[in-house]
Amino acid sequence: MNGQTCVLVCVTAQKDCARLIRRGREIAGEKGTGLKVLHVCTRKSQPQEDAAILNELFSLAHEADAEVNVLYEENVPAAIARYAGECGADTLVLGPDRSGNAGRVRLLLGDGAEIVNA
Repeated sequence: MNGQTCVLVCVTAQKDCARLIRRGREIAGEKGTGLKVLHVCTRKSQPQEDAAILNELFSLAHEADAEVNVLYEENVPAAIARYAGECGADTLVLGPDRSGNAGRVRLLLGDGAEIVNA
């Protein structure tokens, strides 16, 4: 970690990532920090669908001056928590928690970062 904090937006391969990136950009602007976007792919991902959505994701992130990172891991909450620690994220922006991942990420992070469900 470089000592700087950032806002980390965690997106899935869904079309609502624009809303999450916009919210992350707002928070980063309020805090005066950088913005990063993270997508974690698993073996369940569909390459053709992911390719189109990842292209859209990179375009949206570019418009928001955000760095994009894509990880390939099966344990999504652990990957998010590890990356959040590595990049110094003090705020994580997550979408609706239908799968329970936000709760697992919160447990892994402890009190280390604020989680915003957008």
